[in-house]
Amino acid sequence: MRILLVDDDEALMGTLADHLIHQRYAVDITTDGRSAQGYLDMFNYDLVVLDLNLPDGSGVDFCQSFRSAGYEQPILVLSATSTPAQKVRALDAGADDYVVKPFNLDELDARIRALLRREQVGLPTVLQLGGINLDPSTCETTYNNQPVHLTPKEFALLELFMRRPSRVYSLDAIIDDLWAFEYSPSEDAVRTHIKGLRQKLSAVGAPKDLIKTVYGLGYRLNVSEATASKQSVKPSNTTVAVEQAWKKYQGVMQERVAVLEQAAIAIEQGNLGQELFQTSQMTAHKLVGALGSFGFPLGSTLAQRLEKLLQTLPSSNIPAAQFNQLVQQLRHEVDETSVEDATETVTAGAPLLLLIGSDSKLIEQLSLQATQQSLQVRQANTLIHGQRLLHQIKPQLVMFDLSESLLTPSADAPASKQVASPSGQLPPQLLKDMAAFTQQFTGPFLVLLPALPAQARLRLVQQGASQLLERASPPPQLITEALGMMRNTPVKIIIVDDDPQILQVLQVSLAPWNFDITPLTDGKQLWAALETIDPDALVLDVTMPGITGFEICQLLRADPRWRTLPIVFLTVHEAETTRGRAFRFGGDDFINKSVAASELAIRILNQIHHTPVS
Repeated sequence: MRILLVDDDEALMGTLADHLIHQRYAVDITTDGRSAQGYLDMFNYDLVVLDLNLPDGSGVDFCQSFRSAGYEQPILVLSATSTPAQKVRALDAGADDYVVKPFNLDELDARIRALLRREQVGLPTVLQLGGINLDPSTCETTYNNQPVHLTPKEFALLELFMRRPSRVYSLDAIIDDLWAFEYSPSEDAVRTHIKGLRQKLSAVGAPKDLIKTVYGLGYRLNVSEATASKQSVKPSNTTVAVEQAWKKYQGVMQERVAVLEQAAIAIEQGNLGQELFQTSQMTAHKLVGALGSFGFPLGSTLAQRLEKLLQTLPSSNIPAAQFNQLVQQLRHEVDETSVEDATETVTAGAPLLLLIGSDSKLIEQLSLQATQQSLQVRQANTLIHGQRLLHQIKPQLVMFDLSESLLTPSADAPASKQVASPSGQLPPQLLKDMAAFTQQFTGPFLVLLPALPAQARLRLVQQGASQLLERASPPPQLITEALGMMRNTPVKIIIVDDDPQILQVLQVSLAPWNFDITPLTDGKQLWAALETIDPDALVLDVTMPGITGFEICQLLRADPRWRTLPIVFLTVHEAETTRGRAFRFGGDDFINKSVAASELAIRILNQIHHTPVS
């Protein structure tokens, strides 16, 4: 649960925050009322602890302001004043409890628990669902009576899912609930926690998809059909393709690990023959690229360390214990990686749409439609919240719902926020927020709006709107219009790599970017393909049998027809000498196979955009 502390006594708030964090709350601290309102606009808090004496105004006034702005969760007031009149004022302004300073931490703890229990009426002390038994008071978890040893964050994740088993939690929502604003982790870090939770539950017999991915939206508990989310989404074509690819190639990767296991036994016995030695080198190399392309950096790193041992040491000098340990770790990584894990990592490279708006029904409909089109989706309630998210994510497209509630504020709103529709005036604060957002975000910015006069529409365009859409239009039509801003004619790409696994993963992960991909496993096939396809860009592996990527690049740069064709090297080799040769022979970019598909797509598009006209 998340708590906001509002007090300018930093020493007191630091002590209280440390105490609450130890009780497994996520805690944010701010020193004034206006900043507190900004936090409430961005995040969902379960409780606000509010001092009455703030540097920018009375806590009573801010309490009333928070309630007027729609904050409905408990507010606990702190004050050095204990007069009945002051308590009455605070409670009448919307406070739920009043604590006098100095206070006892244990008593404050009990009051906080009492306030939070009001929001959880009917929930049992010990959570039980589908064989899972979770006790928040002792931090103990079992599955079918078998203990599950979880880290604090894994426990908090499972508790979050179990308290609302039908809710879908986006990565943003998970971060908001479980981490303080100053310590927000990356999305990859959250995925790592979820993967660890899945593996520990699976180890005691729970289904691997007990934590279910709702494609493009987030995660929910998948205990049974009875707890299935009403927000379930039909998988996109990209998702289905990833699942098929992983099911097909996980077996291939397991077979490759088996080759390395054979090598480990031979090394230990001191009889690693030349044929198995060379086969192991090739196998480790292929695993580096395949696991990297599927988005599993740990597996790719383990395979890379094995490849280095095999390439830099004679077969008789390879340390048996170290080699065997790496192989065992690699086996665990490949065997324990589920279809869910593979799907999340590959589809995480799809284009990202940021939806901004307070109309939850419309935003949810747009989210569902966007995920059907293989887009990732993030949501923000306000432009200010969206602007903060830009520091964490890099959307390719933003859609802002300018609902009538933003144009028709409540009667007690200040005059600066009123709109005079006949003259086309828009709330000054709205225009200011739009300008601040579009200064940071330079991509397509679509605005959904109700009927407005031409002058108001012009002001929106002047503040950075790329396209104005009628918010009453059907959500499928709105998403189609949005995609039209991002996708024009397909970009023709030829990818040359001798590993069919990598080619298939790249085809799947780059498909949402409207790339028309021609995969080739043999560099000798390239010349005929160039004449037929006339590609916009070429992606080359470095190490291939018959003809290397460097040799292909040299030949193309010597040919007037292809001397300006953008060439991107995609490889597992990271040595500076390899990178230097790539650019010396005429390459335009050099990318590791473990990068996200979104980065690869953007860098390919950047090379096409910067290509000079021949």
